Amino acid sequence: MSADTFRSKELMKLMDTFISQEANVEESQTIQISLEFPDEHLVAISDAADMIACECPSYLVRLLKEVREFRRYTTECIERFPNDTATHEWLASRANQVEVLLSLTIYELLEKENLVENYNQLNLKRLSERNRAIALEEIIS
Repeated sequence: MSADTFRSKELMKLMDTFISQEANVEESQTIQISLEFPDEHLVAISDAADMIACECPSYLVRLLKEVREFRRYTTECIERFPNDTATHEWLASRANQVEVLLSLTIYELLEKENLVENYNQLNLKRLSERNRAIALEEIIS
């Protein structure tokens, strides 16, 4: 198979992916965001950003979810291991600090990419289109 044939097949496959994902993100789908980022918003961001191209938004979302889970776990440990309360309170506090930093990083990244509209509305379609354009550019060039 020649390089051009391979590139054409890859381009067609990518276009099929774009078309199917386009149906998943409605024309004006936006969500109201804040630094708290509820789990359902994290899922929406991750879904809209989940492409072959740069996966930084999805990666940050996964990290934030893991940190939240760890913070919940350390809080449970306080009850389960009363002798280690001070250590687990410290761990929970540090996890909370990491959670705040990751939330702020996600928010700033979305702003930096011009994906946040008036009143902190995140345009999921624009996020999805951004990643499709990056992936397409990578294949074409």
